[in-house]
Amino acid sequence: MGRLGLAGRITISLILIAVISTSLSGIMTLFVTKKQFAGYVGQYNQVFATQWADTVNSYYASQGSLEGVQEIITGTSQSGMRKGMGYRHGYHAKGMGDGQRLIIVDMNETVVGDSDSILLGQKVDEQEIALTAFPLVADENKRIGTLYLVSPLTAGISSLENTFISNITTQVIVTIILVGLLALLLGLLMAREITSPLGELSAAIHQLAQGKLAVKVHPHGDRELASLGRDFNLMAGKLLGQEQNRRRFMSDIAHELRTPLTLLRGRLEALQSGKLENCEEVASSLVDEVIRLTWLVKDLETIGLAESGALLLAKEPALINELIERLTPLRLAMEEDNIHFQVSVDNKVKQVVVDVNRLLQILINLLSNAMRHTEAGGEIILHIQEERGGIVFSVQDSGPGIQPEHLPYIFDRFYRVDESRNRELGGKGLGLAIARSYVEAHGGRIWVESPPGQGASFYFSIPR
Repeated sequence: MGRLGLAGRITISLILIAVISTSLSGIMTLFVTKKQFAGYVGQYNQVFATQWADTVNSYYASQGSLEGVQEIITGTSQSGMRKGMGYRHGYHAKGMGDGQRLIIVDMNETVVGDSDSILLGQKVDEQEIALTAFPLVADENKRIGTLYLVSPLTAGISSLENTFISNITTQVIVTIILVGLLALLLGLLMAREITSPLGELSAAIHQLAQGKLAVKVHPHGDRELASLGRDFNLMAGKLLGQEQNRRRFMSDIAHELRTPLTLLRGRLEALQSGKLENCEEVASSLVDEVIRLTWLVKDLETIGLAESGALLLAKEPALINELIERLTPLRLAMEEDNIHFQVSVDNKVKQVVVDVNRLLQILINLLSNAMRHTEAGGEIILHIQEERGGIVFSVQDSGPGIQPEHLPYIFDRFYRVDESRNRELGGKGLGLAIARSYVEAHGGRIWVESPPGQGASFYFSIPR
């Protein structure tokens, strides 16, 4: 037999809690009721016995013995005429209630009075009858006998008091059963409310394990369960995005390798067949394609190392002016293309601790990207300023800008805003991905802003 499920455990737990708490409350109620009622009965018996003891003592004082006291108890004359309790001879005492019994014995323990007229002339056995004894004392503290009172509560006789306690017990038991049934119903409802979203989530997890990454759940239930559902959807969405990125990455690599490999194969086959003459120009083009493939593999390796946290950085203090000086080749290239290049440096920024070569590569990639999208007569501005405990670099161009739908993917590998561009005009699509990897390896972040028609601004921050 399998283990009990969550719904069953919740239901049983609620039933046990309800039944145990109700039972304890019922038992305490019954205990307190019995105790209070027993105290009341004891006080009543005490008053009752005291009245009868006074009556019997008065009878003894007038008669000199207990002989004939039976008539006082039963209220009968010698002819058998029934009268009120203690009415004969002018002796009055409180009448006995239902189930009460009065027994009077003399000093020889012989019964001389019995309200049930059963034990007259016999010895009293206190073990057989639940008796409460009250001594009978005449004048001058002379002991003349004992008055026994039989209480229905202690004797177990069916009486109004015992019926009352029995009714309470029955009601407690009925209440326990009803509470148990109510707890069962509530337990089933609560278990369903809790296990329903968990069951849905469990089914979605099984689908996710089978590779169905597009699965989603409807977040519902309590706050924690709804939050769990939203987190699952977020996780599934990220896994789906990563899978799509992986497939796109493989497709992009195949696409990037296909063109140079096809060119190499075609020219090598032409050389082998004699259709193409082996000259310096052909050899140079083949070497160029091999170099292009080598740089592609190196760039991919660099991105992989950076994303896995295995990229080693040789950080050292670097003066900002020296870094800008090393960008001179790019400045000259911009002048040839009739692009105005401007550098703005905050006076507070003198140096930065970075891997100099990696930082230069970031700036070269961003500036080269800006040059490709800036026409002749345009402007590119490099800002360097201190902000919130770090140094922020920004590259702004006066080009057409980037459409909003492209902004979230602009730093992805092989991503090009204009898919129609070839590799010579649009690059390999790895420059911005490499820049992001280097920035994140330094513990910084990189982002882009591009208001429509106002060019693009690339920012990245480096901690000081």
